[in-house]
Amino acid sequence: MIVAAALVAAAALRYQVTASERELSVEAQVAAFPDRGGELSVNDGAEPFVREVALVEGEAFTPIERRGDSWFAPQCAARGCRLRYRFALREAAEASDDEDVAQRFGSVIEAPPGSWLLRPLRLPEGATAELSVATPAEIHFAAGLPPGPLAAGSIGALPYAAFGDLRVEKVQLTGGSLTVAMARRPHEDELLPWMRSSAALVAGYFGRFPADGALLLVLPAPGEQIHGRTRGLGGASILLSLGTGLDLAQVRKSWELVHELVHLGMPSLPRRQLWAEEGLATYVEPIARARAGELSDEKVWGDLVRGLPQGLPRKGDEGLDRTHTWGRTYWGGALFWLLADVGIRERTGNRLGLEHALRGVVAQGGSIAVRWPLRRVLEVGDRATGTSVLEDLYARLGPAPGEVDLDALFRKLGVSLHGSEVEFDDRAPFAPIRRAITALEKK
Repeated sequence: MIVAAALVAAAALRYQVTASERELSVEAQVAAFPDRGGELSVNDGAEPFVREVALVEGEAFTPIERRGDSWFAPQCAARGCRLRYRFALREAAEASDDEDVAQRFGSVIEAPPGSWLLRPLRLPEGATAELSVATPAEIHFAAGLPPGPLAAGSIGALPYAAFGDLRVEKVQLTGGSLTVAMARRPHEDELLPWMRSSAALVAGYFGRFPADGALLLVLPAPGEQIHGRTRGLGGASILLSLGTGLDLAQVRKSWELVHELVHLGMPSLPRRQLWAEEGLATYVEPIARARAGELSDEKVWGDLVRGLPQGLPRKGDEGLDRTHTWGRTYWGGALFWLLADVGIRERTGNRLGLEHALRGVVAQGGSIAVRWPLRRVLEVGDRATGTSVLEDLYARLGPAPGEVDLDALFRKLGVSLHGSEVEFDDRAPFAPIRRAITALEKK
């Protein structure tokens, strides 16, 4: 099988990769680049598994020795060059067992391209790369890469990829598609509808699937655990570890996949604003599932009443940008987006909500595959709703702790807890807003 980005004449890097069960053989065409030392390397931790790097000139091969964590080829920098090398894929997976370098799952090896694509550490802005991967019939290659040229500067952050005995299915969704690549397992046919419906309900919330061509890589894990991680920049992929001891009923009740799929709809932000990414996934996941009929209103609002106090600032805490505890990151971020949702609905007479702001972001090309500053996300979202709710809220809660009266908010929404029971007051002033947030989608 061959997966290739479109050829572009101005590509700074061109890779031809041939895979086997144990290793990758790589030939790279490198254009001249602005670094007199000609330093090249791969992602941290992957260097020991890059072998036999050599310059190719006609029929001659000139070895390039590794020094520290890099290889130095001044002639490449000066006039461009051809390189050949091997990447010990299986050895890397067995020795590192690190998803950011390589991991082995039976006959499948997960390894992001940054681990096995040797490249200059200094490239001109806007430089592009192309990639072609060839595999034998028994091995599939899957990666969440976009069609067309790749941004050469983002190779180190490219999303998850895998080689091996994978079942690969393309799921067509409103506005795009999701590629599901699943390690062979019992009852895999039963899992595909769940993955498809999870992606569809996220597409429903955002108005379209937010990251066309994203990869969902499903790999086995022991017991009944479910764990997900989403990776973007230059593409988009989700690594979902799914316990082999889970039955279908347990899988369908789990929240993890929808949480990770929601991440696809937010641009990659600076690390200090991880709260905005994780908080959005924490807030939107149960709402999207409620709108699809998977969760009751009582479950959604009960969990918010119990969980959101963990996101309030404690003594000594600063703003969301400056206090990065677990509670402030996940529940503090979720509180920000709840306040935004309520604020947008209050300002627009309940005609628009947070989903309309996020749809505006997606319509402008915002997804995890691109890096945006948070202020751009907020500006675009506010423009989509004709309000300033997001920017005003960030000014209040981003740099400083701010004050939020959660009890008063829930009274206005008409939500209260009596023991373990959730009660709704439909006479409360914001009860229509509460109902609109979780309203079932019209079929």
